[in-house]
Amino acid sequence: MSVYGDDALRLIRDAKRTADSPTLSAYRDDLVRNVQMEMRHLTTALRDIMKERTAVANAAQSQPTPEAEESFAGLTVAGLMHRSSLQRSKRCLLAYSRHRIDRIVDTLWDLGGGSGSSAAALPADMKRNLSPLETDFIAGYTALVSDYRGRFLDVDLGAALVPPRDLFAEVRVLKDCGEVQTENGAVRLVKNSQHYLRRTDIEPFITAGYLRHIE
Repeated sequence: MSVYGDDALRLIRDAKRTADSPTLSAYRDDLVRNVQMEMRHLTTALRDIMKERTAVANAAQSQPTPEAEESFAGLTVAGLMHRSSLQRSKRCLLAYSRHRIDRIVDTLWDLGGGSGSSAAALPADMKRNLSPLETDFIAGYTALVSDYRGRFLDVDLGAALVPPRDLFAEVRVLKDCGEVQTENGAVRLVKNSQHYLRRTDIEPFITAGYLRHIE
């Protein structure tokens, strides 16, 4: 049986364990929900403690007693403990979410400057591990990038700094990328397969390490 803070700690350990991993781990919806439920319980308990503390303080003003002072001190300590637990769980949730969002955003830029309109541009292994809210974030984030680029810039933020020498390139797939849309239609990039494709379609995947250019 878990106690308050255990699931929040598991989220942090999950983020730390996958910090150097090339893939994003599956979203721990079960742990996130448990932490949110714990935070609601702590909030309710803290509200009750502070209400009782106020009542004890008001009563002690008219008739101070050692028992009232002891009760007030105990409620103060209990309130501080509940507040600290609540803040800790909140920070763990935010750290877990920030870790995942940073990984997603970095991958989007590696795959073309965040210019896509959905999670379709992401590798298949990452798409499988996204939560619905993370998918919504990607749509909103890429829409903001596209709007900014359309309003203020005449250059593609995700384009390679050095122009390619050849229009097409032969590549080997190092990690499954799923189905990718190209100018000539959909292509399924399966690990260890080789393809001869337009460089502009595959440059982001080469940059991200999912494909290797065969000289």
